[in-house]
Amino acid sequence: MTESSNNDERESSRTFHPVHERGSDAWFPGDDGASLLITGEHIWEDICRIAKIRSKTKDAYDRKLLLKYVIVELRSLMQIMGRLQTLVMTAETYESGQTPLYRGISIEERVMACKHWKTFSEAKRSTERDLISVRNNLGAHREFSDWQMVTRLWDKLDISLIAKLLDSIPPAFNHTKDLNIFEWNREPEPGVIEILGGPVGPWLFDDG
Repeated sequence: MTESSNNDERESSRTFHPVHERGSDAWFPGDDGASLLITGEHIWEDICRIAKIRSKTKDAYDRKLLLKYVIVELRSLMQIMGRLQTLVMTAETYESGQTPLYRGISIEERVMACKHWKTFSEAKRSTERDLISVRNNLGAHREFSDWQMVTRLWDKLDISLIAKLLDSIPPAFNHTKDLNIFEWNREPEPGVIEILGGPVGPWLFDDG
């Protein structure tokens, strides 16, 4: 068993993906936090794919329909992001000049994290109730609803409803994924297990 710390290795490494990358030499999540990163990245990829399809769609109803599915995915991503936020905010910290922890973050990293997560939390609070309503009454569950509420929700289906939230997620995720609070492992050859802390990739949240 070895701990990898080579920067070139980090840059060229491949990370497990449930659809695109399943090779035994890819870095697999070694703890719950790393699994959250994989899940979040996959959801964001799906959101970006739907958004690209929507950008080429002209029919007004089709555009609302696709946005509805973006919102369903976004609601799931918000839950993943909330769990990542808890991991970051409860991570052990160390002062500048001290020996870095085996798994932990510097005070400077925590300050930057607070900035990103504050922006995310504010965007989340401003729209979460609407997103839950859309998911429950127009999307995944289709709970029984009065028609006036259903009509109001369809009228709310506009990109402006989620614009701030979409802008706030990439900075928080991209900062978090590079922190040394996650564990990854792989078996490059039989009998050899490598363990890695910190960033793997390369992958980033962007605007698709």
